[in-house]
Amino acid sequence: MKVVYLGTDAMLPCFSYFLKEHEIMALYICGNREDYFREEAIRRMAEKEGIPVFSETIDETAERKFIAEGCQLFVSADYGRKIPVLPEEDGFFGINIHTALLPEGRSYCPIECALERGERCTGVTIHKLIYEFDKGDILMQQEVPIWKDCDSIDLYLKCANVAEALLRDMMRDFTKTWKEAKPQKGKGSTWKLREFQRARLSHEMDVDEAWEIYRIYNRMTRVKIDEDVYFVLSMETGNVPIKYDTVKLGEITLFRLRNGYVRLFLEKAENPKAVWESESYPFRF
Repeated sequence: MKVVYLGTDAMLPCFSYFLKEHEIMALYICGNREDYFREEAIRRMAEKEGIPVFSETIDETAERKFIAEGCQLFVSADYGRKIPVLPEEDGFFGINIHTALLPEGRSYCPIECALERGERCTGVTIHKLIYEFDKGDILMQQEVPIWKDCDSIDLYLKCANVAEALLRDMMRDFTKTWKEAKPQKGKGSTWKLREFQRARLSHEMDVDEAWEIYRIYNRMTRVKIDEDVYFVLSMETGNVPIKYDTVKLGEITLFRLRNGYVRLFLEKAENPKAVWESESYPFRF
């Protein structure tokens, strides 16, 4: 099958599956630099195979062009932009891979929301693309338990593997699966991050509190040092008290906490004021 794929590194096993078993006509990426999963790996894989990579938002003109050239399926997988939906009679077939058990958990970042809410499970839903976000008929769905001490990255990786397995099942007889898709039951719910203002490290925190924040929000966690704002790319905890607020050790920064410290690998934010003051995600610049 010929497909146009829209996504990031978060669902890399899905992209790999289509790369091996089908024909990817083009890859669309968002250029998002706030999420933990970016687009470096998926871009490299596409470019190695000679697949065109686009960073602009796909529009109806591009979709019709791909359909005219034989595209049979548009695949959205952790893609943070709205995709125009054409009528099926015009040859448009589109699916979205969502990391929640729809209709519950419609969200830009359902995994982080699930952890923040203390949910015991999340899941993967493959559904038809329609005009309304995350409301299309369900093609495939599977629950994913949230285990003790897992973080958001663990869940992304687990869900990506589950999504690949669901895709393989779906694509064995895509026409049959498409016809048998089931409408979502009930109104469902849209999740938003309730406590995103917590995702900022401070010297008044203790080690456990800092780790819990990073466990949920990962790279969305922010820290301010000497008026500069940074994203926390990785973090390790230490329980030995240190006397200084920060200590720079090459690429690693030691950041003092109330009962210890954390070792941080940081990336400077390009829009520090908006990033630091934001109490919602995605960031609005």
